[in-house]
Amino acid sequence: MKIHHASLTVGDLPAAMAFFGTAFGFAPDFVEENMGADIARMAGHPGLRCGFTQMRAPGLDMVLELIAFTHPDGTPPADPLPWRPGAGHVCFHVEDLEATLATCRAAGAALLGEVIAFPGGRCCYIRTPGDAFVELEWLRD
Repeated sequence: MKIHHASLTVGDLPAAMAFFGTAFGFAPDFVEENMGADIARMAGHPGLRCGFTQMRAPGLDMVLELIAFTHPDGTPPADPLPWRPGAGHVCFHVEDLEATLATCRAAGAALLGEVIAFPGGRCCYIRTPGDAFVELEWLRD
């Protein structure tokens, strides 16, 4: 078995795509702008729609999927909080936490709380444009 992709639900697909491209070098393999019947059937939620992309970054053996769901009236689901059941994040191990955080902030991300230290390194959560959550982690050698 292999993991094919990690998926983050976002509220603004173009903003999230731009952020992940600028901050981490991800580029889309493909973009689906208006999936309707298939996602509604797959999720068991009549009328559900989504736009999504699957992206790759040089040197990473990982596909990142960004998906923006909307209700039948076109509004996005509410409550974009990382502690809500079903929410998730991806974690990037980085060589320089401060430099990566600065790059992410320049690309529009916000630090969610603060950078914390733990016995093996330091980490933080950020909220990206499009309202995805990412953890940045630096580990001691």
